[in-house]
Amino acid sequence: MPILPAVILTRSQLGFEPMQYPALMLHVLGGQFRSRRLKTPRDTQTTRPWTGRARESVFNQLRGHIPDGNVLDLFAGVGTMGLEAASRGAKQVIMVERDRKIFELLEENINSLQCDDQVAAICADALGTIPLLRAPKPIDVAFIDPPYVMMSDDDLRKRVLDQVDNINPFLADDGLIVLRTPLKPTRVDHSIESLAGPEIHQHAASMWVLFYGKKTP
Repeated sequence: MPILPAVILTRSQLGFEPMQYPALMLHVLGGQFRSRRLKTPRDTQTTRPWTGRARESVFNQLRGHIPDGNVLDLFAGVGTMGLEAASRGAKQVIMVERDRKIFELLEENINSLQCDDQVAAICADALGTIPLLRAPKPIDVAFIDPPYVMMSDDDLRKRVLDQVDNINPFLADDGLIVLRTPLKPTRVDHSIESLAGPEIHQHAASMWVLFYGKKTP
């Protein structure tokens, strides 16, 4: 999928009030693990669930990039996006989650699907160097889904965008980086000089999904 110019088409540990979300029962949507349920935290304030419609839309746009691809999933949560990618044929998926309680659920979901030959989970800072060192290369798809409160803080958002920039040297020529943000991109700049895009897709009142790719020479 070509990247177009920029156009319109969480946590309490950070000292912010958690956002409220309705409880969702998460299932894998497609592929070999279709309809398999994923364990989620009882406290719906802990994670920011993707709706099924938004996930399906993102994976439709990634068609052709996931099968036999290398996937990096930062702020992986319980594995919503990374395990969906594995189900749809990704060759290798590395998922990074720092919250230990959520990480335990992520490992349980991997074990339940019996896909540990295809998927690995790392308990680490998604904005550190470890994820980039451990990521399968070249990276065909990178998911970045930081806490919404992190994206709402200027300094923390800069760290997130810097990590997006750091992925660029390891990105496949036709690879894509997918970033979810609660901020309207026409009001808050999400552009990265070294990357093409972002191509912007709105999926809810406060949910935009941004696609970045390599610039063409």
